[in-house]
Amino acid sequence: MSGIGLAQHLDHYEGPTSIARVFDAKVGNSYAATECTHLSYSCEHGWLHVNADWVLLEPVDPEGRPTPPGQQSHTVYISNLANRVQPILRYDLGDSVLQRPDPCPCGLRLPAIRVQGRSGDVVTLPNDNGRNATIPALSFTVAIDAAGGIERHQVEQTAPDRLTVRLQTASGVDPDTAWQTVRDRLLAVLTEHGITGVTLERASEPPRAAASGKFRSVIPLKHDQARRDR
Repeated sequence: MSGIGLAQHLDHYEGPTSIARVFDAKVGNSYAATECTHLSYSCEHGWLHVNADWVLLEPVDPEGRPTPPGQQSHTVYISNLANRVQPILRYDLGDSVLQRPDPCPCGLRLPAIRVQGRSGDVVTLPNDNGRNATIPALSFTVAIDAAGGIERHQVEQTAPDRLTVRLQTASGVDPDTAWQTVRDRLLAVLTEHGITGVTLERASEPPRAAASGKFRSVIPLKHDQARRDR
């Protein structure tokens, strides 16, 4: 089918159902990650079944304790049992999932889950109306990248109303000038979301990796820290 013909057929796109109708094929959904590309596949009832013979998936709460089936997890740990070159054990994906508590009606006995998305993809800050506003991590990254002269950056929410910014500038770039530009752009992002009471703090140290070795450009406030700061 030509691109024009496909566009005509999908003019009123309604998701997988439309794709299945146009191509006369079954369409499914897959949930996976770079650390485990064979993690799961969907069934006709909309549940994602974990390939438990290849990977262990553990839904956990903010303290790393198991989340019971039927409850939304804070994050999820995976252990890739098929990767013999670089074993991955209890890797924190940062995704919030819900595991089905009863057998799936499709008949598969593999664990069935639904994925809400990354718990670490948004930063929650108080706005000027006394409510919480959520800002996608990508908004901060795009603003800093547009500033220019920054090789690596890291924005960490260290309190409900404070963001600590770590910058690694390119060779020949004045760090003070770069910080002022980045600060102005971040303030513009906050203002767009109705936030003017948040402190931007310039860190003396460069961006740092987590204990796992994985580098994160944006680090939201941890749930336990947020509870202590209330």
